[in-house]
Amino acid sequence: MNKVEFINDAYTEDGLRLPMVHFNTTEKDICVIFIHGMCQTIIDNYFSTVWGNILSNNNIGFLYEHNRGYSIENDILMKDNSYKRCGCMYEIFEDSIYDIDLAINKAKELGYKRFILLGHSYGCNKVIYYYYKKHPNILGIILASAPDMIGSHLSNQSGDYKELLEEAKENINNNEPTKLLHKMIEDYMYMSSQTYYNWYNENSELNNLPIISNPKKWKQFEAIDVPILTFSGSKEEDYYLHLDLLKEKAKSCKNFEYKYIDNTNHFYNNKEIAIGNLILSWIKKF
Repeated sequence: MNKVEFINDAYTEDGLRLPMVHFNTTEKDICVIFIHGMCQTIIDNYFSTVWGNILSNNNIGFLYEHNRGYSIENDILMKDNSYKRCGCMYEIFEDSIYDIDLAINKAKELGYKRFILLGHSYGCNKVIYYYYKKHPNILGIILASAPDMIGSHLSNQSGDYKELLEEAKENINNNEPTKLLHKMIEDYMYMSSQTYYNWYNENSELNNLPIISNPKKWKQFEAIDVPILTFSGSKEEDYYLHLDLLKEKAKSCKNFEYKYIDNTNHFYNNKEIAIGNLILSWIKKF
């Protein structure tokens, strides 16, 4: 049996082919389903390959799904052999439900019986939203460096926010939803009008970890009633470092564990193995 296999025949309900990487096991019981952050791939997320190896060596499956937001921009093959322009700069947050549905269904097809959702960075927001909307039968949730997406953007680009939001709204109203905004987002990437408005409008579903942006708006997070493990690197930005607040707001969760990982960053350089073992120890409690 090959330990690592690449899956290229899985399609979402709305027809996108999303590649996955499966770290196999001899027994099919628990599978950790990894939901990556903004623009990422498994190549960028080296730490995830370390975690996958550690877990699979201990007979826990690990499935890394490239969701529709992988890479900054890409053309994803559709089931009808056409292509759809996707990637982080074009994705719609609510569509992440299709992606996570696919990953869970694929894990079931692979023979696994119990599941844990693991989000990294922006992937945490997707996992929280998915659980709130679907309430799947899972063992627990792991939130790796869970961000306040709205608060971080306003902190970094507050002077441009209203202008960019109005520009995005105008382009959408002019039937140009995929038109790129004139200015880069946080010196990181250009973003389509539809994505910017979807993420950053005042009623955005993405605002589900409002650590600094709106500390009273925790409806999605408060609905999580399965065990949670969360951690952040001590060298990350401030909005990743309020795990005690997350514990306070996890009102339906009776088993909440958190840990700050010393001397590492958002991608856990030099701490990949230590965190992999932390995850393993947590899973062994089930």
